Amino acid sequence: MKKNFIILFTALIFNLHFNSAVSQVYDGKHEWRAVWIATVNNIDWPSRPGLSSQEQQKELIEYLDLFKKMNFNAVVLQVRPTADAFFVSPYEPWSIYLTGDQKVAPSPVYDPLEFAIKECHKRGMELHAWLNPYRVSQDTSNLKEMSPNHLYREKPELFVRHGKKLYFDPAFPQTRQFLVKVIKDLVIRYDLDGIHFDDYFYPNNDFEDSKSFASHSRGFKPEEKMAWRRENVDMVIKMLRDTIKSVKPYVKFGISPYAVWRNKKEDPRGSDTKSYSYTNYDHLHADILLWMEKGWLDYILPQLYFNIGYDAADFKVLAKWWEDYNAGTPVYGGLGTYRLAADAKIPEWRSAKEIKLQADMLRTMPSYQGVCYFNAKNFKENRLGINSVMEELYPHPALVPALKGIPLKAPAAPKNPNLIQTGDVLKITWDTGKKDKSDVHAAKYHLIYRFEKGEKPDFTKGTAIVALTGEDSYLIKESNGKDYQYYLSALDRLFCESKPVKVTGR
Repeated sequence: MKKNFIILFTALIFNLHFNSAVSQVYDGKHEWRAVWIATVNNIDWPSRPGLSSQEQQKELIEYLDLFKKMNFNAVVLQVRPTADAFFVSPYEPWSIYLTGDQKVAPSPVYDPLEFAIKECHKRGMELHAWLNPYRVSQDTSNLKEMSPNHLYREKPELFVRHGKKLYFDPAFPQTRQFLVKVIKDLVIRYDLDGIHFDDYFYPNNDFEDSKSFASHSRGFKPEEKMAWRRENVDMVIKMLRDTIKSVKPYVKFGISPYAVWRNKKEDPRGSDTKSYSYTNYDHLHADILLWMEKGWLDYILPQLYFNIGYDAADFKVLAKWWEDYNAGTPVYGGLGTYRLAADAKIPEWRSAKEIKLQADMLRTMPSYQGVCYFNAKNFKENRLGINSVMEELYPHPALVPALKGIPLKAPAAPKNPNLIQTGDVLKITWDTGKKDKSDVHAAKYHLIYRFEKGEKPDFTKGTAIVALTGEDSYLIKESNGKDYQYYLSALDRLFCESKPVKVTGR
């Protein structure tokens, strides 16, 4: 009976995918504001392998506090950079970017993903687990150091060397089954908000997979090898979508592709760009247009890492292409803060104003529901004053837009909201009650509004929001002497909002 219910519920989700559009121009209150935290090669976190658990946690908290201060509401954390884990996995070893050795756990032992989820949710932020599906090693000269329990040790025939790197061969059914097993385990055991892939599928069209084609061609002819590769990736995307939704329908599945699907010169549906040596369709073998048309994705997050006016790949041209071809899939824009540099060859990247122009442009496009920035360290460095741009863009908290395909249901309104004033510090409290983690519509976060005394409350105004929190109370400092009235609403894990309730007491 339970199995039949899951199947029916999953079918309902697929049917609703195209029937419950939530696209809208930025309304000042709903916007996905995210950042990628890259762990591969220790790009962002941890700063180097071998830090103690306390040092790792301290570094992550510093990031999250900074992003919370800038009113971000989501983090995309890389948890499986090279077929190794930033979580306790029964299938893969610890990541070398944690301890420097896949055989060695963090010390003292803790679960980095579990810690990150807890800290994100405490701050009212989503956490999307970012995985690389096929990359196994960045340097094949170090394979002898790979953990004895790694799948490569058991089944080396499933893997292919490409340059100095090692990859799973996507053609083998065992590859697809293993990847689905890893992600299903993640979704079952962790309180995740999303599963996220970036643009690394096949590394390029010179991938040496003649052996797998000979044994698993599925009727494709040699001249159809590129189409065969695309189908290999199609199959795993569909399998992952079905698996995630069968376990937890509310967990989002999103992909962040390279900005160019195909060029118009190669396909009339392609973008007016000149990216001839690297595209999703022809080189990475990712037919993202198909995935969006089939409704397999909850969001698409193209990496729009080009400046406005760039001749070969204009930001505006690409942003408009994804607007036109998303097939109803919500779009987030990937913005490249990593390109900012005082000595950048392209003048536009010598000022952080380029990022603001891009973010403002996307806010005018109905399919775009927010942005994600690459990468986290740029904000820690405050590269070219980028943090001031964030303050301009995000002066107030915002809610994550609704998830397509999930019937929306508001949580119950908060009970007994109370305000206690001590000097110029206000403490807002409410009855938390018993939390039911299995109820997707249970209150998970709370939103605090502030209006001047006598002002008619307008809860559609994002400027009235002073706090979004996952904690059980909130402190506000009133230093300007104005007399305000406060309201409190509850949010479920999908950011559906209850009726706001006036906070009483002083």
